[in-house]
Amino acid sequence: MRLLYVINGFDPGGAEHGLLTLVEQGFFDGHDLRVLAFCHGRGPLADRIRAALGDERVLIVNAGNRLSARACASGAWAVWQQFRQWRPDVAVLSLKQANVIGRAVAVFFPAIRCVSFEHIERYQARRLGWIYQYLLYALSWRVDEIWADCQQTLDATEQYFTPRARRRFVVPLFAAQDHPVKAGYDPAGPFRVAAAGRLVARKNFGALIDAAAELAAHRTLYVDIFGDGPGRAALDARIQRAGLAECVRLHGYRSDWLEAATAADVFVNLSDNEGFCIVVAEAMSAGLPVVATNVGGIREYGIDRTNILTLPEADPGRVVATLDALSRDPGRRAALGRAARTHMRRLYAPEAFRQRGREIFDREEQTPGVYQDAATVRPA
Repeated sequence: MRLLYVINGFDPGGAEHGLLTLVEQGFFDGHDLRVLAFCHGRGPLADRIRAALGDERVLIVNAGNRLSARACASGAWAVWQQFRQWRPDVAVLSLKQANVIGRAVAVFFPAIRCVSFEHIERYQARRLGWIYQYLLYALSWRVDEIWADCQQTLDATEQYFTPRARRRFVVPLFAAQDHPVKAGYDPAGPFRVAAAGRLVARKNFGALIDAAAELAAHRTLYVDIFGDGPGRAALDARIQRAGLAECVRLHGYRSDWLEAATAADVFVNLSDNEGFCIVVAEAMSAGLPVVATNVGGIREYGIDRTNILTLPEADPGRVVATLDALSRDPGRRAALGRAARTHMRRLYAPEAFRQRGREIFDREEQTPGVYQDAATVRPA
């Protein structure tokens, strides 16, 4: 089967890195896969994709790091050419811009099976988010099949599609493989907190900084935030205003962030909205105790007070109280971290990916619209 995977670019994010996980774990084995990206993106991920697939199977339309209007226009033409000349059997569209463009082009190629790959519960954009929602809904009649990174995403994004018979599958983008592992839970030394993710408003890193300001008033505390994004300047200014420059550090994107984060006592995620949330899954699989808002896929693999502590919202007061209690209880941190690692390694075993790919691609004859229950589609 010929598969064309269309994506915005190779920024170091969950959806983008998830493609590499699918390739490395054999999800597409036995099929002719090509990847088309509108831009190169930042960091080494594009090179890793090329190394895994071969240069001839990865087409990057624009060498720039940013998804510009020009890159999108060039990407639309490249998708048209691939549809017309290569004639893939299936086109998988990942992220908003790739979905808008891919669906629009697919209107003229009705024989190509169009898959929308969903990665977040609610569509959001820094500018003109309502236009994306309108366009995606208006073009959703052209989507034949929906994939999502977890059951929560699959259910929540149903509102963005016009009613019609479609196959629907959960396709996780996370494998609990050879991640670094936290060496121990020794209570000695200052209390250390780690967080990671794209620096955007919905991640609520500002609430973590506010909580750190209160905690730092009566204890030695270090907070390490890994990731980059448009909110970095505002967060840095917030840190300076709070007088936290010595204890709250913005490290930018680091491919080895998880290895560095295992030195922390707690990992924190305060997002308003998530898909699967790979960073939390990675932190748990490394044995880090995690405090997180109860959103997205975290609801599926996080068991409150057993392998994670969940919060209903990113309220700094709740964050302070939770972190303060954990800072005084290394035994609790150890129990949470060890339970998290055991649970994630069992639930997301790498060998399940090939089986998952076979279940999806070998069932093209299945009647469209048959719903796949989450218990049968996520790695176990």
